[in-house]
Amino acid sequence: MSHQPPTPSESNQEAAQEPTENAAGSTPAAATNSAPAWRKYLFPGIVIVAAIIAVVLVVVLRGGSGGANSNSGSGAPDYAAEDAAVDEQRKQQGGRSSEEEAQLELIKSLPERNPEDTLAVGEPDAPVQMIMYSDFQCGFCALWTTKTLPVLIEKYVEPGKLRIEFREANVFGEESVKAARAAAAAGEQGKFLEFQKALYPGGKPMKSFPEAKMVEIAEELGLDVKKFKADLGSKEIAELVAQHQQRAAQLGVTSTPMFIVGTQPVSGAQPTEQFEAFIEEQLKQESE
Repeated sequence: MSHQPPTPSESNQEAAQEPTENAAGSTPAAATNSAPAWRKYLFPGIVIVAAIIAVVLVVVLRGGSGGANSNSGSGAPDYAAEDAAVDEQRKQQGGRSSEEEAQLELIKSLPERNPEDTLAVGEPDAPVQMIMYSDFQCGFCALWTTKTLPVLIEKYVEPGKLRIEFREANVFGEESVKAARAAAAAGEQGKFLEFQKALYPGGKPMKSFPEAKMVEIAEELGLDVKKFKADLGSKEIAELVAQHQQRAAQLGVTSTPMFIVGTQPVSGAQPTEQFEAFIEEQLKQESE
């Protein structure tokens, strides 16, 4: 399940705090971009591709059934032969169209693997790279971060099998941007995960992120408050958060959480077991 951003009214903003699939809205204007059109629909495109594959399977099965619609001896076009030719062409391309190949290459290029990345956990050269696109006002992000993240860190990150890069999509607007900047400022002192957890008290998102509250959390975590405040208002942190937000928008992330697990796009806060299965499959592919 994933969270759609509401219109910027007070009532809708509070409704966004609870995990519900009924919240709806549009991507903030700041998230618009000039990327190639297909990139905007990378995640929704997965669903469309699956539907197309299902239709093609039906056509192929009907064409090869030998029933009343069979073209054998009728002089009609040999659709089975055409399908076979297409299948052969796809096999020669590794089973993917040129657009699918481009999408796959884009997905592979997303992990930065930067050892200096303060918004990531795990070894840069871990066999499975994972990216989480989230929003600090998103209830499902809070749920996933509270329930699933600790399991993945213990089972896969700590043994060196998985790296997770956290990117804030900020689909809920300016309050989300404030939280993202605060978390990034904490990351400058190696406390991103701790600050992230503190922003989800009781496993739920906060309703607002005033600077005084962010400084209070920094103090509780033992951060250098003077440095934290300087980083919080710095141009570098603002640009970093904006860069991640823009990148998420270019990929078509308009609801959260969204994930890339290896080469597998995953929508919503799926059960922990599902993420374990995705990671195990990616590990298997890496070992082949």
